[in-house]
Amino acid sequence: MDQILQLIKDYWPIALGIIIVIMAAQWVVRSIIRIISLAAIIGVVLVLFFQFSPEEVIQMGRQAAVATQEVVDKTITPVLDKELKDADISFKEDGTYEVKTTSIRIVGKKGESKATVYYKDEEWEVNIGQLSKLFQDRLGKAEQESKTM
Repeated sequence: MDQILQLIKDYWPIALGIIIVIMAAQWVVRSIIRIISLAAIIGVVLVLFFQFSPEEVIQMGRQAAVATQEVVDKTITPVLDKELKDADISFKEDGTYEVKTTSIRIVGKKGESKATVYYKDEEWEVNIGQLSKLFQDRLGKAEQESKTM
């Protein structure tokens, strides 16, 4: 028993660190379980009390995703298309590109599906496929022009 107490006295920072890591892991696992439980309860309530079938609940989730994409297509895409008409596109030797408009800056690397969009003081990682077709066409055209120069 004295040896254990001496060991704890000698290595108390490590023991404290281990205890903190265990507590943090326990907190994360509990949070994940709560989120999953809440989603399951909502699904069960929809199925049992509101007489939805499980397929209908899944379909509602899909419809929400489609509705979100429609909002993006109706609001963000037209603004982006308008700004891209006068955009300056530059390519660097390391394969990165930069698209500058009056209010947006997009930085990415050729061949990657992700790019960073800067707007005012905000920045977002986006999938290039989520940006408009005009962006992709304009980027391809600018790349061809830079190769011919």
